[in-house]
Amino acid sequence: MTQQQLPLISVYMPTFNRVNMAIRAIESVLAQDYPNIELLVVDDASTDETWPVLTNKYINDDRIRFFRQSTGQGACAARNRAIEEAKGEFVTGIDDDDEFLSHRLSSLYQAYDDKYSCVCSGYIWDYGTVQKPLFAYRHVVSLPELLDLHTLSNQALVRRERMLQLGGFDASLAAFQDYDMWVRVVLAFGPALRIAEPSYKVNVGHELGRITNSPKRLDAHKQFVAKHRVLMSERNLHNQMFYRQSMEHIPLTMVQLLNSSRYGLIKLKWRYYIKHKLGVLGRWRIKVFSKGLSGLFKK
Repeated sequence: MTQQQLPLISVYMPTFNRVNMAIRAIESVLAQDYPNIELLVVDDASTDETWPVLTNKYINDDRIRFFRQSTGQGACAARNRAIEEAKGEFVTGIDDDDEFLSHRLSSLYQAYDDKYSCVCSGYIWDYGTVQKPLFAYRHVVSLPELLDLHTLSNQALVRRERMLQLGGFDASLAAFQDYDMWVRVVLAFGPALRIAEPSYKVNVGHELGRITNSPKRLDAHKQFVAKHRVLMSERNLHNQMFYRQSMEHIPLTMVQLLNSSRYGLIKLKWRYYIKHKLGVLGRWRIKVFSKGLSGLFKK
C-alpha cells in the first residue's frame, strides 16, 4: 500500500518547558516506519526557549505543525486543541518526555479493526538504568476489566471522530485523564485491543517530574472514581481502593489480602503485600514469593 493509500495518522503532543525532551520525543515520531503522519505540537505557554527552539529547528519539516497557548491551560487542553486541528483519520498521542519505538504507528495500524474501540500496546517503563515492559501480551480489554485497573497505557490509536464525539480529554481532572478517556471510549464503542509488543517508552528516570508523583494524584483518583462510580461493580470499587492504598503506600493486612482473592489482581496484591512486609528482601525474592503465594489462589 502506498503512502497515499495509507490513512493519515495525526500524533498530538503537548509540551511545557522541556525543550530537550520534546526534541527527543519529536525525533522518535519523525523516525516512524509508517509514512503518512503529521505531528501537532502544542506549547502550553512555555516560559523557557521551547517555542523558538522547536519552531526554528523544524521550520522546513512540513510533517509538523506548531501551536502555542497564550496562557497555560494544561496538557489536556493542549491535546484537545491538537485533536481539533488534526487532519488525520486516526489520532494518537505522545507525552513530551516519552518516546515512540520506530514501529509503533505501523504496528498499531496493522492491528486496528473497527470492532475495537481503540488499539494500544504494551509499553516500557524506562528508569534510566533499568527498563521494564508492562502489559506486554495481546488482550482484548472489556469495560469491567478496565474499571479494575488501567491496562490500556496512556496512549492509544483511535479514530479522530470518536475522540471529538466524546469531547476529548477531561481538562477538569488533575490526573487520570487518559484513563478517563479510554473508559469513555470503551463504554461508547466497545472493547479495546492491546497488542503484545511494546512500542512506547515511558521515561520515568528524569528529574523534571511526572504527574505520577504529584500529590494531586490522590485527589484526582477520588474524582475519577466518583465520575465513573455508576459503572463500577463491587469488584471494581475494591480494586480501585487497593490501587489508592498502593499510591498512599499503605500496606495491606494479611486478612485484607486473604479476603480480597475473589476480586482479582491477586498476583499484584501479593507482590504489594510482600514488598511492604518483607521490604528487606531483594526484588528477585519478592518475585519468587509472590509467584508461589499467588499460586494458592489459582482456580
